[in-house]
Amino acid sequence: MKTMEQDRYGAVEKCRAVLAVWTERNQASVLCREMGVSASLFSQWQDRALSGMLEALEPRGTRVGSEGPALSVLVKRLLDRKVRARELETLGRSVSLRTRPVRSKAPPSPPPTAAVS
Repeated sequence: MKTMEQDRYGAVEKCRAVLAVWTERNQASVLCREMGVSASLFSQWQDRALSGMLEALEPRGTRVGSEGPALSVLVKRLLDRKVRARELETLGRSVSLRTRPVRSKAPPSPPPTAAVS
């Protein structure tokens, strides 16, 4: 069953919203508030847009030295994350996409031992 939030916007509106954030014309939080959608739904739109672009633009042969125009930091980070996810999926691993890496705590160091004489 689809929710009202899923039916409210068509592909064109979703594309415009995602591109507005990727081109840094609008912030995601502001855009979500204006459109009345949750941040997680907007994140799904971005992931689907990247997946569609990767699938549509999958090279049939690699071209050496043909780098496109510079990407914004946000688009580059999203694209890198999606590429890593696809690579891991091809290896048969499950992937959890995170926006920020989880910092691990250093193991506690053992207490100093007393010198025996």
